[in-house]
Amino acid sequence: MNIFYMAIKNLKKNLSFYSLYMLSVSFVITVFFAFTSFSVNKVILEKISTDGRVESMCNVISIFLMVFVIFYMTYSNRFFLRRRTKELGIYTLLGYRKFTVLSLLTFENILTCIGALIVGLILGALVHKGIVFGINALLNLSIDNSQIPFFNMSAISKTTLFIVLVVLVIAISNAKFIFKTSLIKLVRYEKSAEKKLKFRKIPAFIGFILILSGYCLALDILRGTKSVWICIGFYQIGLITMILIVVGTILFISSFLPYIMQHSKKNKKAFYTDIKIITTPNFIYRIRSNSKTLIMLTLLCAATLTVSSVMALSLYYPIASVSRIAPSEIEFRVERNKQIEDVKQIVSQYTSNTDDVTFTQTDIYKVKSSTKDLPIEYTIGTSRNDLSNNSSLKKFIPREAGFECISFSDYYTLLKGQNRTKLLKQLTPLRDNECILVKYQPNNDGSSENGMIYPLLINDTKTPIIVKETSLNNTISFGNSVGTLVVSDSIYKKIAQNKLPVTSIVSINGKSIKNNENLYSDISDYLNKSPYLQGHSHRINDLLSINSSTFLLIGFLVVLFFIAVGSILYFNNISAVSDSKSDYDILQKMGYTNVQIKKIIKKQVLPFFNIPFLLGILDCVFATLVYKTALMQNLLGSSFSQYIPVIIAIFLTAIVYLIYYILTTKTCCKIVLKK
Repeated sequence: MNIFYMAIKNLKKNLSFYSLYMLSVSFVITVFFAFTSFSVNKVILEKISTDGRVESMCNVISIFLMVFVIFYMTYSNRFFLRRRTKELGIYTLLGYRKFTVLSLLTFENILTCIGALIVGLILGALVHKGIVFGINALLNLSIDNSQIPFFNMSAISKTTLFIVLVVLVIAISNAKFIFKTSLIKLVRYEKSAEKKLKFRKIPAFIGFILILSGYCLALDILRGTKSVWICIGFYQIGLITMILIVVGTILFISSFLPYIMQHSKKNKKAFYTDIKIITTPNFIYRIRSNSKTLIMLTLLCAATLTVSSVMALSLYYPIASVSRIAPSEIEFRVERNKQIEDVKQIVSQYTSNTDDVTFTQTDIYKVKSSTKDLPIEYTIGTSRNDLSNNSSLKKFIPREAGFECISFSDYYTLLKGQNRTKLLKQLTPLRDNECILVKYQPNNDGSSENGMIYPLLINDTKTPIIVKETSLNNTISFGNSVGTLVVSDSIYKKIAQNKLPVTSIVSINGKSIKNNENLYSDISDYLNKSPYLQGHSHRINDLLSINSSTFLLIGFLVVLFFIAVGSILYFNNISAVSDSKSDYDILQKMGYTNVQIKKIIKKQVLPFFNIPFLLGILDCVFATLVYKTALMQNLLGSSFSQYIPVIIAIFLTAIVYLIYYILTTKTCCKIVLKK
């Protein structure tokens, strides 16, 4: 009972010191409990998961979350244990047995975790409710929120059991430390640090070269089919690149940075200032004595930035690509003329303002070409020979190479109906022998077909046409035409006068029919679920429905990364400043003002924030480049807008770290300048 009383007294006495630790643990438990509540929420899982994919992802991420939380809480506990070693050594000198000291620490951890658990359960329940509400509104799932309890007892029991396991792991870790550490080492442990690493020229520059080699390998993916990523293998080169960057980062931080700072001391004019003469040696000492922590923070920061950037890009890119995959709000292939009037009737039932809706019928003619050097969009694909009813005799034969042609007037009308005003302003009429070649995606080598001449076979007569522009601005969905050739109206008239294969497409656009799933569903039912029915808003809704759970689960991990990196940075810098408080007292006695002391503290803390962040940004940029180039189709070309989500993700991460930096410096200044 006496030990329990001492634990309560210690917590009260050091409440300000333990408050952020309890808050950070509360955040971790909040995320864990919200995720656990989501993973056991059968009501919403039945709505968003039909094949068990979400449940499988939840199970995998659950294991990852558990390992991550155990690591984070064990690291945080080790930080506080280091801050308490002198006090624990005094307890031992006073006659307390090591088992009693261990019991004291265990009680303190139990009380801290109980407080964090209570806060985490309440906040986690609120977060879970918010997630359910957001998914319900985003995907129109029609879930009655009253069916979902505020506290899920299964989630509470799982979270509580897990926290008990964490406390047990922490107790075992503390026991291992206390029983292995002698009394003298226990008293002096607070002043000790990680094993110092000597910096040498060779490992310093090897680290720099390894990082550059990893980045060069990442850039090599831009060479396309000639890249080693293709020739050797994506996963093999990916593993080599990761090893090069990780090993390079270790050597760079432990050897290269101290080496550079050591040489900077030779510049006496820059070094011998009232601030730098304090901060530079301090930085060299800290980066050598805490290199392992800084390396871990750099890798964690790189992982945080990469995961958040990849998630942002993965969410944005498919949605942005819908403008090419299905540019019209609704589009279908006409098989009977009656279908057009019937579809117009269906549309009129859903909108009172039919003046806003445009119906554009486009006839696409398949025209052969005598050249063998056609772009791949106009040669790919197969057609099935169904002459035989015996399925074993059905063969797939290459399609006859040629162009799917539409007129310039139809192209202009479709762009206008799709409200693509910027493109209309840039569009210039075609001459009789000119055309616009619409590509599926840009050529890997960056070349274009501008100026190429392709002969069209019209009525067995070769009609050469010149490619005026190579464009990615298709107006027909990929479901109905992968590559489209826009020809002048005069050439199109000649094509239409001949008996060539033709496909009629109707494109429907207008603000009043946007995002109308009921309208799309009725048209789909009328067309017997035709695979040629495409819809812009419908496609976006499908993408959100399919991917929302995935991005939500990854979001849990990103939040945990933020909490872990920020909190470790905070505790590490608080520990360093607290250990050197006597040094700051000496500086004050030497005449340093409070303003100068604050500048020294800010510059002492800054490298431990900006080094992981800047190296993390570099890793993130190259990792995102590899991800986009290798694993995503290049449907949007090289437009800058597709990288905006990555920039936003990095910017938001920078804001989070800036908040942690401000909070850390204020706390450090308060510790040093406290009277």
